Amino acid sequence: MAISANHFFIALALLLSAILYFFKPMHVQDTVKGEIAQLELRNFTLYELGVDGLKDIMIGRHGLRFDDRIEVKDIDYTDSSRQLQNNLQADFGVYNNKDLITLEGNVRYYREDGLKFNTNKAIIDQNKETITTVGPFTLEKFSEKAVGMDLFYDNKNGRSKAEDVTGIFDLAK
Repeated sequence: MAISANHFFIALALLLSAILYFFKPMHVQDTVKGEIAQLELRNFTLYELGVDGLKDIMIGRHGLRFDDRIEVKDIDYTDSSRQLQNNLQADFGVYNNKDLITLEGNVRYYREDGLKFNTNKAIIDQNKETITTVGPFTLEKFSEKAVGMDLFYDNKNGRSKAEDVTGIFDLAK
């Protein structure tokens, strides 16, 4: 029994129409919510080199790079490009590509001349060379110590201001 070409194509068209009618396309939900990082690093060390040599070192346990920022867990950042080398450490840090660094959780700052402070949250503006802490802080330099709230430190001009400050200062110098 021979099937004509017309009957074959009519049967094929009916079969394809039935498939389109009975099988509806599935709606697939996006499983990724939010942003997707461009780069992900684990247990890393980043070195930034300039014309004069090493500018800074960033060490972290887990880092994510997005279009507008870099997020790092267990950040340890050393800046050698300033007059005095300084080091920042925190549980979490966000560098927003506009020279603003926001650090949260056990923030520690050390500077080559002996200045150091501890707080829970700090915002560093590298262009203006300022540090703003949110909440309680402890500031130390050699035997001098101050504790207070909401520190603003201007490194360029050597000025600082804070609220509810209690300090121990060596006035003999």
